Amino acid sequence: MLPSAMLRSLIVACAVTFASTSTAHAQPAAIPDTVRGVVFDSLANEPLAGAFVVANAAGVSVATNSLGQFELVSNERITQLTAYHPALDAMGLGAITASRPTQTARWYSASVATPSLHTLWPRVCNSRRPEPERPGIITGTARLADNRTRVAGARVLVQWESVFGDSRSLRDLDVVTDSVGDYVVCGVEQFAEPRMVALSQEAQSGAIALPSQVRPLRRVDFVLSPNDAPRVSIRGRVHNERNVGVEGVRVTVDGADGEWVSGRDGTFTVVGAPLGTRMLSLRAVGYSPVSQVVEVLGGTMPLLEIPLDRTVELEGVRVTERVDVRRVRSDFESRRRAGWARYVDSTEFAKAPFVRFALSAVQGITVRPLGNRATTEFEILGRFGCRAHIYMDGTISDIDEVNRIPKEQLAAVEVYTSVAFAPATLVRIRADNCAVAAFWTKVGLRP
Repeated sequence: MLPSAMLRSLIVACAVTFASTSTAHAQPAAIPDTVRGVVFDSLANEPLAGAFVVANAAGVSVATNSLGQFELVSNERITQLTAYHPALDAMGLGAITASRPTQTARWYSASVATPSLHTLWPRVCNSRRPEPERPGIITGTARLADNRTRVAGARVLVQWESVFGDSRSLRDLDVVTDSVGDYVVCGVEQFAEPRMVALSQEAQSGAIALPSQVRPLRRVDFVLSPNDAPRVSIRGRVHNERNVGVEGVRVTVDGADGEWVSGRDGTFTVVGAPLGTRMLSLRAVGYSPVSQVVEVLGGTMPLLEIPLDRTVELEGVRVTERVDVRRVRSDFESRRRAGWARYVDSTEFAKAPFVRFALSAVQGITVRPLGNRATTEFEILGRFGCRAHIYMDGTISDIDEVNRIPKEQLAAVEVYTSVAFAPATLVRIRADNCAVAAFWTKVGLRP
């Protein structure tokens, strides 16, 4: 595995290409010097519109147009170009610097491009080529909440719902940070919406969800914090497209107990937020839900500015909030729609002669009969043989209680391959990284 610093230097070294015309006996370029070219993203196979291109001479700069093209004119000979773009930052590339060929009299069609996947993969992932459906690469670092100390030996877990094949299934990858806290994950499915978490023996981050993207390369940094670390407050403001504060927005933070509501000016304060990389979620009637990753650090955090987009309103349709569904059932259905656990429902229990048979096909756990009572009673093991954490109707329980309940009374079970991925509203104790099996009875999930 290559550390991020080496990865960046490698990417920059192989990212820059040029197309220029020159002659063996070229004369020095006349003043002023003009350079025309394009900034191109080979990973997305598209030009980078709005890239900021700077020439070394006198700080001359220009932004690329919608086709990624630029033209720079300087009173000095331009010998170097540097391109900046938010997409480069999101991929962990930073700025791309291009040097002018020494023998080039005129610099025509200068091309500053990111490396292609064909170039990048064998240098970063220690294999010749990716699987066709899994070309994704995620890089980043793990550090503590002091924002300085790197965490070596931390596990970075990646999980996603596969969209290929006849049936959807959860896939996961697991890597460890190197001696300076860097990591590289190779083989994430294309167009996946990965969920990630980082954890060590002493600290961990929250579980975060990332949107799908076209580019196969992205950078995700993690902040880890011990579970007993002091908690802090998060202040923010939500506003609409006219920058007017939105009142009544419900705000939650992964790991924080409770829900907070924005005031008339759109401001809110989350009290008791755990340190580390966390997921901030906002919901409001008439607006699209928002989930974003935030880094919760010690000390005073700056005010978060969060825009909301209105949902599409049909003429004659009034948007109102449903309050007739119990919160437990609503949260369960939200988790099920998100697809971050493996689910077995009452229809599958009804088909199986015993509960353990219905659970035996669930990936990520091992269902093992107990002693001589193999026909009915069982236990659930996670990876490496650890005993899974058992919950019943949202409360910590044990496998004995599960074995006493008739399968006709079970409504569903949701299985998380690691306690780190289980939601904070469901799991309070995170002593290890074993699996979680949350059983729900028909009474517990009643409407």
